Amino acid sequence: MIGSLLIHEMALRKRARVAIGCDIASHTSPLLLNSLLFATKEKYVDPLLVVNRLPSSREDPEGVVGAVVPAIVDDSPWEALVSLLEEGVVDSAVRGNLSSRQVVTLLKKRFGCRNLCRSSLLEIDGRLVLLAPVGIDEGDTQEDLLTAVENCGRFAGKLGMELKVAVLSGGRIEDRGRSSKVDAMLSEADQLVSYLLSKGVIAVNLGVEIERAIDEGFTLILAPDGIFGNLIFRSLVLVGKVQSYGAYATALPKVFVDTSRSKTSYLLPLILASALS
Repeated sequence: MIGSLLIHEMALRKRARVAIGCDIASHTSPLLLNSLLFATKEKYVDPLLVVNRLPSSREDPEGVVGAVVPAIVDDSPWEALVSLLEEGVVDSAVRGNLSSRQVVTLLKKRFGCRNLCRSSLLEIDGRLVLLAPVGIDEGDTQEDLLTAVENCGRFAGKLGMELKVAVLSGGRIEDRGRSSKVDAMLSEADQLVSYLLSKGVIAVNLGVEIERAIDEGFTLILAPDGIFGNLIFRSLVLVGKVQSYGAYATALPKVFVDTSRSKTSYLLPLILASALS
């Protein structure tokens, strides 16, 4: 059993205690509640909703909160969510539609972590592919990128995936000489690949050819930095409608799955959080 089927089976087997944050006032709250209701009824998760206030009957017409899904109400739901994870009250946590700035900043502080080394898990044409780094403040140095690859190797191993790294940079290989910026990015990618190969990691510098990374079966797309990674994620997932399981914070000792507030469903991140617990 491979790919997404494995993740779903892992989640069903574990049925972990998963907390998810929710700003009830957000327009995505109905989508989040629907996802949580489905994940609960299908026994993927043992849920705990963390909200800033209880929803009205208009905001929760199915009566999910309280009757089906237990909830913790806190004026600072991001603090409650992180505390639940840190203290081990829950097995894992999903950001939901809470502010990334608030949640991520607090996670870094509580866990003493410079960056979360987030890696998005995508499903493209029925195949799982990792994309990293995806946090805009991640992957700024070669050391950060090497750490991302190391962490993604462990992440891939949990899902039974072989690690094959497609290192992206600023142009095609034959574009050397057209731009000093492109030349520098290609050289940095070459250095990364050389180091990874020396450590026994399968890696290739594919320049800008992300399409080759997908077509040729690479399991990790390594962006030049988190800004590029975030743009790739938004292009593939929010515009191209590629399925995303969210971004696993590989640097944390606890299971935390980041999500985009622009998502139309939170089901897959909930399933991933349970599977990894």
